Amino acid sequence: MKYLQRITILTVIIGSVLALSASAANFSFRVASHIQEDSLKPKLDTTLLLQEEIVEYIPNEPNEVIQDRLSCIESEVPLTFNPFVRSFIDYFTIRNRKYTRTMISRENVYFPIYERYLKKHNMPQELKYLSIVESGLNPKAASWAGAVGLWQFIGSTGREYGLHHNQHIDERMDPEKSTEAACRFLKRLYNTYGDWELAMAAYNCGQGNVNKAIRRAGGGKKTFWQVFPYLPKETRSYVPSMTAVIYAMHYAPEHNIFSDSILYAVPTEHLVIDQPIDLERLAEQLHIAPEKLMALNPEIKKPELPESIKNYKLRIPAHSTALLKTDKECILLASLPASKQPDLLKDLAPTETPAILASATTEAPADTAEQETTYVVKRGDNLIRIALRHQVTVEELKKWNKLEGNYIQPDQKLTIMVPATKPTTLLASAAPAVAAETPAAAKKQAQPKPAEKLKKIYHVQPGDTLWDISQKYNGITVDQIKKVNNLKSNKLKPGQKLIIS
Repeated sequence: MKYLQRITILTVIIGSVLALSASAANFSFRVASHIQEDSLKPKLDTTLLLQEEIVEYIPNEPNEVIQDRLSCIESEVPLTFNPFVRSFIDYFTIRNRKYTRTMISRENVYFPIYERYLKKHNMPQELKYLSIVESGLNPKAASWAGAVGLWQFIGSTGREYGLHHNQHIDERMDPEKSTEAACRFLKRLYNTYGDWELAMAAYNCGQGNVNKAIRRAGGGKKTFWQVFPYLPKETRSYVPSMTAVIYAMHYAPEHNIFSDSILYAVPTEHLVIDQPIDLERLAEQLHIAPEKLMALNPEIKKPELPESIKNYKLRIPAHSTALLKTDKECILLASLPASKQPDLLKDLAPTETPAILASATTEAPADTAEQETTYVVKRGDNLIRIALRHQVTVEELKKWNKLEGNYIQPDQKLTIMVPATKPTTLLASAAPAVAAETPAAAKKQAQPKPAEKLKKIYHVQPGDTLWDISQKYNGITVDQIKKVNNLKSNKLKPGQKLIIS
């Protein structure tokens, strides 16, 4: 009897070992597959994949749960559930979770724009998710077929809806203009078919292909799923992808999908450009990186606007408008190459021309005695303003102070050489160009608002502790995280949002 018990125990142990070996082999095979697929990526990416493979919890919900959740989403667009749709839901919630995280991080940048235009045209708000299927919320996305932008317009359709493009500007990449065009196009398609799913199908493959599918289906069948077998292969995946995206974005937390880098739109205002301008030099005047200015204007292909482009509305950070309202002409002048500056001077108002000309073109006689003075840069100053104030040129300021570019900073000391008989304060003739501010504007500029602290939202992952999170962000402690989030203890739960300042 004892002998049989020992054999039984030994059999269980051997079985367990074999099961563990099989599991380990399966795990090794999956890891090897990842490594093989990503062999061209940096080593760090492979490490991250291994970590995700080991620690990330990925729910796999039954069909009944998915179907019930879809039915709970309020939508004017039909959200049909079937095995085909389920396969796309699994793609966004299991196989390509990284893509869904990226969409969560970007949605706050573009969805407010979409929602505004959809409301304007009285269209379903769910259509904003179509841009995720089209472009992944990337305004510079381009397809092999030549479709471009957030809404993937080809050249001919774009022109039909007022989106023009040339070597300098492609309005298909303009978030505002392309969204307006997409709404008009989708609304026209809906008025044709009376069905949002067929309208989206026609947006993807064209009305000709949809009409052909309806004819082939016969018998008065005029819904997407009725004509489904007769549509182009890509279009058969297009509408189900839309349904899957809507589901994934609504129920990402239930599938343990979070993003710890939520992006938000930068508040902007428009600067009307009506002459050639170098955007890199303008960015220098605005004290922002050129890439940031270009990112606010994704439709601009090159960092310059030619003379042929008139009354162009350039987006700039809203915090820069105080400077531009008082020194608009000066900033534009500084942003142009020196060879083009005289052309701009001709366009300035008559009352401003003498002051600008005095500072930019008049040179002191060679035998005039000069004296050296020091100027301390104040907040809001730029080289043009300082040159106007002392009636010298920008080039002279740069030469005297060995400046390579136009960037200066508060409290910086600048050497200025002026004729002994020339006053170092602003002359009456130059006053209109600089001192035309109202008392309220001057007070506003003299007392700038303190910069808002940058905030980052972190979504707690399973197994996270406050100590782990503090180690991910240099310069922040556990106590600081608890204080800014009003935490009474160290307990966390997955999906919880923490403010990281």
